[in-house]
Amino acid sequence: MSTPHLSIVIPAYNEEKRLPATIERMVAWIRAQDFACEVVVVDDGSADATAAAATKALEGIDHRVLAHPENRGKGAGIRTGMTAARGEFVLMTDADLSTPIEEVTRFLELHAAGVPVVIGTRKTAGARVLKHQSPIRENMGRVFTLLSNVLVCRGITDFTCGFKCFRADACREIFSRLAERGWAYDTEVLYLARRLGYEIREVPVSWTNDESTRVRLLRDAVGSFMGLMRIRGRALAGRYRLPA
Repeated sequence: MSTPHLSIVIPAYNEEKRLPATIERMVAWIRAQDFACEVVVVDDGSADATAAAATKALEGIDHRVLAHPENRGKGAGIRTGMTAARGEFVLMTDADLSTPIEEVTRFLELHAAGVPVVIGTRKTAGARVLKHQSPIRENMGRVFTLLSNVLVCRGITDFTCGFKCFRADACREIFSRLAERGWAYDTEVLYLARRLGYEIREVPVSWTNDESTRVRLLRDAVGSFMGLMRIRGRALAGRYRLPA
């Protein structure tokens, strides 16, 4: 089986309703490209027909739908999909496609120039936030970014934009070490990339908030903070099997 140029990984939990529209737009983009793509959907133990909806929407496109027998958390879904991807480059994106798939073109240009890790940011010049989150969620995001920079990985403006792309070797090395199942997985990914010596390039993107997000403010804020502490603890204990 030939290697796709790009793998697109979508973690999904109870996304039967949102996923078909996302995939329809993605498939239209894929068919307009002159390179091979695959789509990998990871159904993280959904209670609805997410897997069936994804399979139907992806007919005619190189794809796989992987399924966890129970809900393990978005970080676990990301690890499953990213480590299973076969592409030369591997994009992770959210089921709501808050960042348009067309943005990956600029990411692939940077990969072609030798950059191994390219991530979207909503917080630098050139970014366009077409629909904002509520003020409380935006402020909580700023706090999370600050804590992530102080406790784990300095110099990143936007940890939680769900649009990130990796060269295949970097993808394997990073995501095989990913331990966080909850919302702090983004920070762990970038910590691992930095510690493994991969350059991280941030690219301003367009982004639209989806009101039907799965984030629950208080629960996920506490969980994210605890996740940062776990990452720091693993790092201090040398549990990531990183080169000296």
